[in-house]
Amino acid sequence: MKEEAVAQLVIARLSRDLRTSGQTIDVSVEDGELLLLGSCDSQAQKATARMIALGTHGVRTVSDKLLVREPAQSI
Repeated sequence: MKEEAVAQLVIARLSRDLRTSGQTIDVSVEDGELLLLGSCDSQAQKATARMIALGTHGVRTVSDKLLVREPAQSI
């Protein structure tokens, strides 16, 4: 499977999953290594994004560069 097709498939799966949809996650693939870059609201969302990526055909490894956003503090 071509790298761009793998990236698009991961993006589609992330947007369909209720746990990761709406998060700021960019995806790129090079030589079977998928890069997750961006931010999410929780460690659970970060773990889910990694799990979705690893479960996608054509992905051999995942480099997870996602940052978990700090919750907004109310005054």
